[in-house]
Amino acid sequence: MTEIDLWNLAVENRQVYGLYNLGYGMLSLVIIIIAYLVRHQPTWFRCISAAISVFFIFNTFTLFTGSQAAFFGLASTLSSLAAEGNAPLMQAFMENNGLTVGQAMTPPAWQALGPLAMLAHAALSVYLFVLADWDGKKA
Repeated sequence: MTEIDLWNLAVENRQVYGLYNLGYGMLSLVIIIIAYLVRHQPTWFRCISAAISVFFIFNTFTLFTGSQAAFFGLASTLSSLAAEGNAPLMQAFMENNGLTVGQAMTPPAWQALGPLAMLAHAALSVYLFVLADWDGKKA
């Protein structure tokens, strides 16, 4: 693979990552709307709806976390190629942005909070489907 092929993969990865983020945000809105619409359904129906929502939350989170990990892997590969002198485009990019050529690319430290946010999102979704007090009364 050439350096340009790796750059193209990284760009495509960022596009996919952006779409997953948009999808995750839209999923949140859809969950709120559906929870509101099924608020008068039997408890078993709302519990199944909550389980489906939690599945989609976990699935989407896993996909965009994997996409992020793939990007950092591609960036680290390009960085090591630049250190060997085989990726002049990446070397110029890193030097222009104050990065050390050859260093491994790692996610920011705050990204470790992502799983906690996903669990909070899942818990809130279950609350909205099963326990929420819609219309001033228990659903």
